[in-house]
Amino acid sequence: MQGFWDDELFAYPEGQVQRGRAERRRARALAAALWGGDPPALTPGTSEALRTIAYALRERLGGGEAPLVLTSEHEHPSATAAFERGFRAATLPDAALRDPAAAGAIAAGQRPAVVLLSQVTCTIGQVVPVREIAAAVRAAAPEVFVIVDAAQAVGLVPPALTGADVVVASGHKWLFGPPGVGFAWTSPRARAELPLLAGDGEEGGGLERRGAHDSSVYAGLAAALDLHAALGHVALKRSRTLAAWSARELHERLLAAGVAHQFFDAISGEEREAPPTAEQLLATVSVALPGIDVEAVCMALHPAGIHLRCVIDRRAGKRTPLLRLGAPATRARRGCGGRSRRW
Repeated sequence: MQGFWDDELFAYPEGQVQRGRAERRRARALAAALWGGDPPALTPGTSEALRTIAYALRERLGGGEAPLVLTSEHEHPSATAAFERGFRAATLPDAALRDPAAAGAIAAGQRPAVVLLSQVTCTIGQVVPVREIAAAVRAAAPEVFVIVDAAQAVGLVPPALTGADVVVASGHKWLFGPPGVGFAWTSPRARAELPLLAGDGEEGGGLERRGAHDSSVYAGLAAALDLHAALGHVALKRSRTLAAWSARELHERLLAAGVAHQFFDAISGEEREAPPTAEQLLATVSVALPGIDVEAVCMALHPAGIHLRCVIDRRAGKRTPLLRLGAPATRARRGCGGRSRRW
């Protein structure tokens, strides 16, 4: 990204535009080569992309009763916030997230206009069979628009493009790209029925940022995609190993301290006593700590260079505090305060 600004580019706005377009084309082509499908739009990020998509759907589905969005209790708050105005919401039970037939039966009864589901949940790291759920829901409600939030998936598993009308993802999470740029894959149907997403013929359509902005993010994203193409499978294996080791160490230390805790199965989402193994993980571990102030734990660890995520599990009215540990396979960096451990 620093190299993007060589040649006095700050003083040459037209040069910024041309170089930014070239890097944007390169990043889009790299994404298509990695995961197939048409080259995605490069968005300002998952949250902003979902707001644009929600607006386009309101334009398409408005005029009568507020359209129903079928979602889960594991969605990121910024994702569901995009559908708060002009929509009604219904929630799939956890059992339906691992049983596409159950999800289809619910859709047959409720006839949703939109389905919004994470491919990998931001709470407990559950891998949701979104392709199969999309097929089952579409069989029950053929006109449904299926939106997949792959923010926590891309970089760990390929985005679930099959059967989705829109798939959105972030570039700064498991791809280690810069903040402020993400992806949106749109189906021919979505582009035809939601003109705002098709745009005016410019690359990527209406989901891409317009006007003056920092185009060096496209160079950073392209570099991240190059790195992922070269090392992605190795990095994932290492991340799984690190995550499993972290879970095992944490389990043993919490047991020794007498702290009640539970882990989660990445496929079923069910609570489990034993820490997951590397084969059961996608580089993140979530642990429930009932009665513990997880925010205080996080704040105490941050000065030591240990950065965890505090999450609240809100399923079925619960408010169980969770700690989420990520194990990115990046080399530890030495900073002013010594070695930094990135979790």
